[in-house]
Amino acid sequence: MTQHRRRTSALLTALTTVTATLGLLLAGAPPATAAVSTGHGVGHLADDGVAWIGSYRLDDSSLVFCLEAGKKAPTGHDYAFVDAAQLGRFTTDDLARLAYISRTSASSADPSEAAAGQLATWTIAGLNGRAPEYYAQRAGAAAQAVLDRSRQLLATADGPMGASRSVSSSVALTEADGEGRLTVTSSLTVDFLSTGPTVLSPGSHTATMRLSGAVFDDGSSERTVSNGDVESIETTGQTPSSRVVATVGYEHLPYGSAFTAGRAADDVQQVLVARQGSASGIATTTATVPSTKGFQPVVATQTSASVAGTGQAISDELVVSALTPATDSDVLSGWGLYRPSTPPAAGSVPAVDENGMLPIPVVVESSLLGPFAEPIQLAEHAPADAPVVCTVEVRVDTGPGTYRTPECTLPGPGYYVWVERIDGSRTPADQGGARILPWQSPFGTASEVTVVAAPPAPAELSTPPAPAAVQSLAETGSTTAPGLLLVSGSALVLGALLGVGVLWRRRLTLKHTVPALN
Repeated sequence: MTQHRRRTSALLTALTTVTATLGLLLAGAPPATAAVSTGHGVGHLADDGVAWIGSYRLDDSSLVFCLEAGKKAPTGHDYAFVDAAQLGRFTTDDLARLAYISRTSASSADPSEAAAGQLATWTIAGLNGRAPEYYAQRAGAAAQAVLDRSRQLLATADGPMGASRSVSSSVALTEADGEGRLTVTSSLTVDFLSTGPTVLSPGSHTATMRLSGAVFDDGSSERTVSNGDVESIETTGQTPSSRVVATVGYEHLPYGSAFTAGRAADDVQQVLVARQGSASGIATTTATVPSTKGFQPVVATQTSASVAGTGQAISDELVVSALTPATDSDVLSGWGLYRPSTPPAAGSVPAVDENGMLPIPVVVESSLLGPFAEPIQLAEHAPADAPVVCTVEVRVDTGPGTYRTPECTLPGPGYYVWVERIDGSRTPADQGGARILPWQSPFGTASEVTVVAAPPAPAELSTPPAPAAVQSLAETGSTTAPGLLLVSGSALVLGALLGVGVLWRRRLTLKHTVPALN
């Protein structure tokens, strides 16, 4: 009894293992590579009960059309699935026509449609010396309808949007004229027999698009798109330029000349297998583009003179750079770039870099404020009523560096200070102006202050005391003091003599200019 239980247990274990293994094999099994025809599919049987026009069915449920009129019918024969191009019997254009029929009428559940598809297939592949009407009559009362429909199928295959040799996709990244906007779009081109390569109308098919170095406007890096859709994207990372990769993949497209064929023994008809579109269009583009993020220019300044005089001209030194933000910020960690719509001439300054980009130009506005009567105190903003001596500008078009403002003349004594500001609206949008973050210097920075001192007050006039000799002369009335007029009182005596001389000259002049009396 124990031994029987052990055998039963072992048998159950083995069956369980086989079942599990078989389930795994079936779950991961590749598509079938062979099948057996089980008989008629969809179509018409002739009145004789033997002749058939329409599709045949395989044991994997596939429907097929015969490719070799006159050979044995498919029923009961094994078929190996191959790429139709391996048959080696058809031109590229005929492969395209047959592939079109495979995608359209071969899977039809309508008897007359299926019969018309088989007749169109034989018309392309070969009628074995018969006229189309010979095969159409197998449809009995529907013979004319089948004949007419087969001709329509062939005309449609050769007409606009009909049979095609191939399909390809493309994807493109577009910059919006330096404005920091970036878009991506994909397209499909089909090589139709009638029109040649033709770009499909927008919205014809959907695909999966994936991005690297950028994200869509919702922050994702993958989404379903249609051909012709224009998607807005933003660069990731904080470098001034970004390497963006966009890949698009279209699957199961109903175009091209490829289709599945079934091949049996040499005396048995090869068959065209009904399949939906299996073409794909995969494309990738890579581009180095200006970052779409903004950047923060800043300026460190130094006045040309901390002490100056009235009427002196001074200027301001500007050390311009870009602020380095925290990691994962929406602000660049460098100076912004843009791609000009028209590249500058060779040798011009600034010159484009290896990716055809230029530094975004920035205008620094500098205002000299003053004079103020009291020493200037540091503040975030200048007083609203602060007097302005002048406002000058410097265009920073080569990126970070040292620049100098035009000069301003100091009108008088007092305290003066430079203030600077940067406004992105001063830069055209197509040169990246929208990506410039505004900046303004504080008021009263010590390195920006110039002092002009007032001139010294003039000394008061006073009468100097008379020399002692003159005092003695005045006191005694003497005119014979030795050396008095020549030494101690020489200036006084000389002044007196000059005064007397002037008066005497005026008297003589008046005497000579008095008119004579009549």
